[in-house]
Amino acid sequence: MSNFLITNNLGAINEYAIIEIDGHKASTLRGFYEELAEAMDFPEDFGYTLDSLDEMLSDLSWIEEQKIAVYISSSEYFIEKERNPEKLSTLLDMIDATCEDWKWEEDNDDYSKKELLFVFSQSNRIKELLDKQEISYRME
Repeated sequence: MSNFLITNNLGAINEYAIIEIDGHKASTLRGFYEELAEAMDFPEDFGYTLDSLDEMLSDLSWIEEQKIAVYISSSEYFIEKERNPEKLSTLLDMIDATCEDWKWEEDNDDYSKKELLFVFSQSNRIKELLDKQEISYRME
């Protein structure tokens, strides 16, 4: 199963706890960090960097739900104003790898296994970005 889904139908992810991010408010990497930190209630030590985001998404111990979907609405605006477009490619690769890592985690005493899925509203731009990075995705 791919780690990215492109859909306008939130019913396709109704078995997940949905964390919604407005693509308008996440038009830069910093904006995405801020929106996601607030929506996912990141711990105070979140550093608003790619490395810190990777640490947060690789932990998720403060979230009770096992299945988590981050839904980015208005995805055509997602990180579109970032000055360095390579940062978006790096972000997508990191998210894909982190979601994949969760599939291989085992439950332990410190935290339970999670399923993490990133969902984008339908947008040709997102399809092109994922295709360019050769990241698999589903469409519904």
